[in-house]
Formats: sequence, C-alpha cells, structure tokens
Amino acid sequence: MERVLILSGLQLSTNPRVVKEADTLATAGYDVEVVGVALDPQLVARDKQLFDGKQWRYTTLLDASSHELRDRYRWAQARTRMRVLYEVHRRFGVSSPRRLGYAASEMRRYALRHPADLTIVHNPQGLWVGVELLRHGRKIAVDFEDWYSEDLLPQDRSGYTAELLRRLEAIVLRGAAYSSTTSRRLSEALASSYQCVPPVVLYNSFSWAERASIDGEARDRVDPGLPSVCWFSQVVGPGRGLEALMDALPSVNVLFEIHLRGNARPAYRDALLTRAPQVWRDRIHFHDQVPHAELLSRLAEHDLALAGELPDCRSRALTITNKVLQYLLAGVPVLASDTEGQREVAERANGAVALFAAGDSESLAAAIDRMLSNPELLREAREKAALAAERHFCWERAAPMLLDQVRRALPTGVVTERVDGIHARPGTR
Repeated sequence: MERVLILSGLQLSTNPRVVKEADTLATAGYDVEVVGVALDPQLVARDKQLFDGKQWRYTTLLDASSHELRDRYRWAQARTRMRVLYEVHRRFGVSSPRRLGYAASEMRRYALRHPADLTIVHNPQGLWVGVELLRHGRKIAVDFEDWYSEDLLPQDRSGYTAELLRRLEAIVLRGAAYSSTTSRRLSEALASSYQCVPPVVLYNSFSWAERASIDGEARDRVDPGLPSVCWFSQVVGPGRGLEALMDALPSVNVLFEIHLRGNARPAYRDALLTRAPQVWRDRIHFHDQVPHAELLSRLAEHDLALAGELPDCRSRALTITNKVLQYLLAGVPVLASDTEGQREVAERANGAVALFAAGDSESLAAAIDRMLSNPELLREAREKAALAAERHFCWERAAPMLLDQVRRALPTGVVTERVDGIHARPGTR
C-alpha cells in the first residue's frame, strides 16, 4: 500500500481542503497521514471531530493546548524561534525560510524521518519543506490554495519574503509530480509566470452528499417577514467587502436582515455598525462560528449570500474561495464581487451568481435590489445555485481528478474504490 504524507502546517479545522484530500485518498486505498498543528486551543475539539473515525491518521507537531511538558517545551521553542528570526530580519535584513510558519522546521524534520511514496505539501511553509524533500530525492506534489507570493500585504510584496516565496514556488512547480490549485485563472497565471505545466484545477468545494444534513431550520433569522443576506468567514474583519455592504445600505430600496458569522473583535464590530445607517443597525446580527457539519444548514436558511472579495492582490483576484462554493452548495444565490476567480464561477453558475464591482457600494446596492425585489428571479436563482453545485462545484467532481493525478504520480497504485459516489479510475497493485 503506497504511503501518502500530507503536510498542512495549519490547524485542521482551518484547512478543510486537506481533510477532503485525505478522505479521498484514504477511501481509494492509500495509506494516508496528515500532519498539522494545534495553535488555537479553542479549535482543538473541532479538529478532533474532523479526524475521529477516519481512515487516515492525524499527527500534531505543535500543540499549544497540551499540558504535557514535552509539548509545552516544543511550543515554547517554536515561539522563541519565530521571535528571534523576526528580530534578526528586522535589525539586520537577514531572513530564513523557517519564518514562513511556526512548524516549518518540525515539518521538514518529520517528513525526512518518515519517508512516503508521495508527500503533498500545502501552504507557504510547505513550499520550503517541498524544496528540501526534492533535494533529498523525494517525490512531492504541491497544492496552491492561494498564490502565496502574491498574497502578501503591500509592504511585504517587494521584500525578502515575496522573493523567497517566488523562488520556492518556481522549484516546486517545476519539480513536483503534479500540482493543483483552485481556479482556471490561477492555474493559467502560475503556468505563465513559472513556465510550468498548468496545475490541475480542483475547485475548493465540498461534497454534494452534505446537502442531506441540511436541517431546514431558521436559527439565525429574527424576522421571518424580511429577506435575509448572510456572510461567513473565520474572522469578521476588514478587507473582506463588509464595508461596501454597510455603505450600500442607504441606497438599497428593500429592507432585509444581515447575518455575519465568524470571530469578530468588539472594536471592529462596533466600527461596522457605526458605518451602517442607524435605521439598519437592529437588522445586523453577528453569529459565532459553527462546526462544519452545521454550517450548510445555517447558510441554507438565508435568501442571498455575500462574497465580496477585494482584488487588492493577484492571489485574491484569481483564486476562488470555498465561501462562494459553500453558498452554492447550500442552494443560496450569491452576490459576488467581480474578481477574475468569481467571474469564473459566475460563467458556469448560469444565473446563480450576481456580480457587482468589487468595493463599489452603489453597484452592490443595485445587485441587492435586483435580486430581492423580484421573488421569481430569487426562486429561480436558488434552483440554479444548487444545480451549479451539483454539476460543477462539488467535491464529487474534483475527487476523480485528484485521484488521477496521484495515480499518475504513483503508477503502481490501485484506485478502485468509490469516492463520494463516483467511481475512481482503476489501476493495478
């Protein structure tokens, strides 16, 4: 049985793409291990829900929630290393790839000590580990959920970190057995920039089968007589298009509720409410995060969903986040900013996605009015949202493509199991 090692370097509940990848490969008969961290103790229980009972193993390299002396020492060591590397860079302009993530050094050490037939690397620190594995003659694959060198704050884009990431990206894209990413636009851009084979496009979607768990309840909504617009992310914060939503409210002609889900700092929440007209503030509701198994139900109870991504860097402009695809899976029409990635979704969603100019409150207000003032249009858009998810944007469409890439990387591997209702391609063992 071929061994596949998946290096995340993030907390499992914040990196669902890795979970889907591991589920798919383990179901197909591969020996799969996922390596991550537990830096936020509040998410540990949610992490455990994701790997309990799975056919794959999960290894935590750094655990900030543990009271074991060994774990506390490792976490303190990692934090100290990051502080020292930051100070060295700030004072002397000397940097290290170990600054790319708390667990970079630990991931490299673990991967070298636990050889796999294929190691799949994710996230910035994984790029460096991938390069190190290539140097040691190991076979790797790489997944670009974002374009990491183009996903930095403006002040960082011309500095060492961006240059380092560009070098690492070039090496892994040209040296990997295969690469994958989240949109056709991003795949084309990576291939053009690095003169490499275009990464296979695995949309950041979830399983169509999850729709069976939608409970049909309305736990978020307050006034059932009003339509409702929802938004979610891990963090409710700036740079996510919420300011444009608040600024659009004076120009909207239809009253509706607004439901924002995620971790919101009180100062930002207050600033967002202050930005909204007084008459709207009682209709703006904040909700805590919920486990993934409940999220689809909480989205499905709303009439419209906002994906207001801002194209303030090339990565944000080109990628497709799991947010917009979760909305479609829930059967909720989407108000989407016109980034290149979200235009790609709109082109295939056949009326389920209403585009507006990114960051433009008047354009957003017009899109809201157009959808909420026409019940028949909204009903048709809901049907089209679910249809787009089933035909194009569910994991059942991505899983066979992932398995095909792994089969080609490991030609002796057998892939004969059913993956979420779709037959995988056969091989031999």
